[in-house]
Formats: sequence, structure tokens, C-alpha cells
Amino acid sequence: MIKYIQLFLLFFSLQSLAQKDTVYMRYNSGTNPDKVTYTTDTVLFETPMGRHILTGTTILPWTHHQQQAKAYGIFLDKVTKSDCKKDATAERIPAKINHIINKTDELLIDINISDNCCYSFLCDIEIVNESTINLIYYGYGTYCDCDCCFGLTYKFKKDTDFDSKKIKAVMINGLKQTLQPIKNTQ
Repeated sequence: MIKYIQLFLLFFSLQSLAQKDTVYMRYNSGTNPDKVTYTTDTVLFETPMGRHILTGTTILPWTHHQQQAKAYGIFLDKVTKSDCKKDATAERIPAKINHIINKTDELLIDINISDNCCYSFLCDIEIVNESTINLIYYGYGTYCDCDCCFGLTYKFKKDTDFDSKKIKAVMINGLKQTLQPIKNTQ
């Protein structure tokens, strides 16, 4: 028994002396777009589980909303940013759903949004009223003096637990005027 305790203490002490995770980041820290001024930072993480670096347009990883969506049989797999499919700013709305492709094992939702021209987007989802997927995006980054139209495509993997009778619609950032039904397009 003493040997097991000693072995445990040895293992624990080695873990506490282990090097922390280190990430080196090099980025343009200047505000002049014509002159690049690089800065290098060192980021230390206490554990590998705390190593979350978000860059560009990406999914906010493992949010509470995404965990709840899994109970409805959907998993937010990927979000991609693209050029506008149709100018949302010309229609005077902040966001628009272009099309929804509802396949057996995946759901693709392509939207247009109007936001700051220099932004990237952090994306999330939530299930509203147990029947609607709310596509959430947060613009972030450098603030420019203009607005542009962007395309975002949310790709979901569907579980065998996905209940198409429960999840009936999609909207963007809680805007009721963007609400659209999900139809089967298999």
C-alpha cells in the first residue's frame, strides 16, 4: 500500500512540474494598413484543455447552447465565410437566409449578413422555443468605417436523434423577420 502511495505522489509531483502549454503568436499590431508592424506574443496555458485560440471566422467552441442543441440531434460542425450571394444591404435588412439544404445526415444554412467590412465572425447557435434554430454571429476584429455584405454557411451534422417534427424553423440573431421554415430537400 505504501508503494502505491509513493508512486501516486511521484506521479503527482512530476505532473505539477511539467511545462505548461506554450503558443507563440505573430500578428500585425499596427493600425496603418499600408505598413505592417509585427508583434510576437507568448501565450501560456495552464492545461491543454484551456488552449482556445480563436482566429478569423470560426465557431465558438463547445458553448452551452451547442451542448443543448445536441439533445435535439444537431451538431454545429463548421461555419464558412464567403462573399455575399445577394446584397443584403440593398434590401435594408441586417440579415437574410438565402437557402436551406436539409439532407438526411446534414443541414446546410446559407445566409447573408451586413456588418463592418473588416470583421471576422464568431458563430454559435441556440434552440429557441424547442422548435427554432437561432444562428448567432458576433462581429469582431478591426473596426473600419464601412459596412459590407458577407455570406456565412452554417453546416450541421444530424444525429439519428434529430426530430424534424420538433425543429421547424431557422432565424438569424433572434431577428423574427429572418424566420424561415426548414423543409425537406433530400
